[in-house]
Amino acid sequence: MNRFVFRRQLARNVCSVRLLVVVAMSVMLMAVQYWTTYHAGYRIRESAPSLLKDVMLFNQYGSASTLYLYLLPFFAALMGGSVWAVEERSGRLLNMLPREGRSALLHTSMLSGFVLGGLGGVLPLIVNLLVSAVRTPQLSFIEGTSADENGMMLPKYVLIDSSSWAYPLYRMSQPLLIAVILLLVFVLSGAFALLALGSSLFIRRRHVELLVPFVASLVWWMLPALTGGLVPDEWSQIIFLNFSHWDAPGTAWRNYLGMLLMTVGMTVCSLVLARVKEARDVL
Repeated sequence: MNRFVFRRQLARNVCSVRLLVVVAMSVMLMAVQYWTTYHAGYRIRESAPSLLKDVMLFNQYGSASTLYLYLLPFFAALMGGSVWAVEERSGRLLNMLPREGRSALLHTSMLSGFVLGGLGGVLPLIVNLLVSAVRTPQLSFIEGTSADENGMMLPKYVLIDSSSWAYPLYRMSQPLLIAVILLLVFVLSGAFALLALGSSLFIRRRHVELLVPFVASLVWWMLPALTGGLVPDEWSQIIFLNFSHWDAPGTAWRNYLGMLLMTVGMTVCSLVLARVKEARDVL
């Protein structure tokens, strides 16, 4: 019993450490965003005050948005991708299987992994929003036309480009836009965590599952180059979540398709891996 209590406490400590890592990296990303926005050697043009001007994804003048989108799979996997692996390597899984059953444990682990992964992925954005809201508690609409009819860039500050899929929602309701983006990042992060969890069912080396969604994200992002343009750039979260840049007219549907393919694809893949694991263990 003492050994079981010790292992349980150890698992809680591991979760706490991982949460602290995500928070610490969130602070580092905010520092990078602030420094590259205001001290990068060029002058930011004046505009109406808005808390979104200092928030990753929304501010195109800082470099942290790109870093955040690359690290999003890792954040998600760090928080929710090792739910099954931690229980298995701690030895508690052998005690729970006869009592709960493998199917119930798999379903519970996947639900927990999805929620924890979603929280891990969205946490840096939430922290950034809260800090920015304390500094600038206003939401002002900033018109997003960045070029004239000849394609020349206009000398003005642009928060979300008018060609972006997110611009109509931004123009209609900024609080709704923030809620939609948070939900989108949460769901996508949960899918990344599920992919890590599904792979952990077959990986025996410790912590390797944390790299699986990160590598999968990079491969997905490079598919346009690898396929000679058969796969659109807009399918990757590195593109469709970077909605502050200019998009070609009529390409919004590619962004929506990319969101659907990524979340559904990774979720289905993890469910298949779980089913294979369950069937193989029964045999």
